[in-house]
Amino acid sequence: MEMVNMLRRVPLFAELDEAELKSIAALASSIEMPKKNIVVQEFDPGNSLYIILSGQVKVSTYSIEGREVVLALLGKGSFFGEMSLLDEEPRSANVSTMQDCKFANIRRCDLVPLLLEQPVISLKLLTETASRLRKTSSMLKRVSSMDVPHRVFTYLVDHCQRFGHQGADGLYRTILPTHQLLADQLSTSRETISRTISQLKKDSILQQGEGRGNMRIDVDKLEDMLNDF
Repeated sequence: MEMVNMLRRVPLFAELDEAELKSIAALASSIEMPKKNIVVQEFDPGNSLYIILSGQVKVSTYSIEGREVVLALLGKGSFFGEMSLLDEEPRSANVSTMQDCKFANIRRCDLVPLLLEQPVISLKLLTETASRLRKTSSMLKRVSSMDVPHRVFTYLVDHCQRFGHQGADGLYRTILPTHQLLADQLSTSRETISRTISQLKKDSILQQGEGRGNMRIDVDKLEDMLNDF
């Protein structure tokens, strides 16, 4: 049942009902990996989805100058590699363990026979994928005309929807990169990021969680602010 609840939080599976989630959960295997190990490497063939059952991982890539750029820090309940279940394209980033980790792993070669056997699941997965692509396209159009604070709001919403999970209070739990890493990703200064984040904290839109980098984020308020832009 725990695995079904984990899968329910993966956006790719958002359209599936209980029986369909159980069918996919039955394909999951458990993998344990110690701290400071590479889980997936950028440009390697993508062939499986990972769901974090315990521990923390770092998602990163490298700039042209060879500098590591951290895209996200993910903890329990988060996931990565979901698109590999459909397209088998190369990995788009590196993922390495920051702590001893336990993962649930679903391989594409195990999922494909299920999709052929139950085409309704395939249709639901494609529907959800198309929906996410439309949202991404719309977001990119809007970001091109935004000032820095609104780019931060958009980043936070996207980050929560991709990597966070929603609590019973409606707030999303996630781990944010450092202000400098956010600045690098959004092409601005660390000081500008710090001012924007500080204001969001004063407005109680961002609330400190337990542990370094852990935040509770009111995505509904951020989306309202973006809609008013």
